[in-house]
Amino acid sequence: MLVIPAVDIMGGKCVRLVEGDPSRLKVYYEDPVEAAKKWVSEGAELIHLVDLDAALGRGENKNIVKKIVQNVPVKVQFGGGLRTFEKAEELLKLGVFRVIFGTNLLSNPQTIIKTVKSFGSQRVAVSLDLRNGKIMLKGWKEPAKAGFAEMARYAEEKLNVGMIIFTAVDRDGTLRGPSLQYAEKLLKTVKVPVVASGGISSLQDLVSLSKVGVYGAIVGMALYEGKFSLKEA
Repeated sequence: MLVIPAVDIMGGKCVRLVEGDPSRLKVYYEDPVEAAKKWVSEGAELIHLVDLDAALGRGENKNIVKKIVQNVPVKVQFGGGLRTFEKAEELLKLGVFRVIFGTNLLSNPQTIIKTVKSFGSQRVAVSLDLRNGKIMLKGWKEPAKAGFAEMARYAEEKLNVGMIIFTAVDRDGTLRGPSLQYAEKLLKTVKVPVVASGGISSLQDLVSLSKVGVYGAIVGMALYEGKFSLKEA
């Protein structure tokens, strides 16, 4: 199982939010490039990069994303406020390995379909963000009407994405442990690789996710707070 460190950017800095709440923010690095370099030096094979400002509709950190892609020798996947094909194309041509769509899954699926056709399914993922069992849209503010399994099947079969990432938003940044129940449900629903995110707090959590069968686990707070090192994982 791949352990994927998260680098979340807000206001030009590397931060962590608790439960996706911008008012519950902690800055860990003034320069997100340094955070990415640290995880690569500890053995990261893939960096999970999120532009929180873009996700919340209040600007973007494009220059920092560009610097990270240029300065780390591993693959970078990017999510956050990705709503147009032009933006996805720009990022993929910039050197981002994989783009992650969220809200577009329902509001504008043609954007995802076009990106898959242009760049291939391996370079496109969909993020299903869950709170209390409901998929959340628009920066975790609005619940979707469609169910979790239904959306996952739709992403795989109709949009042909190459990966599904799911985040337990109500656990994100809390160190309360991952949502194994939804990981299991997702793995029974789709055949594409599944990556889990949110709440991971210990090496035991990683073992539990690995046993369930996920392809990867995105880890943020636990690494930044030193609960375990990437080398240990």
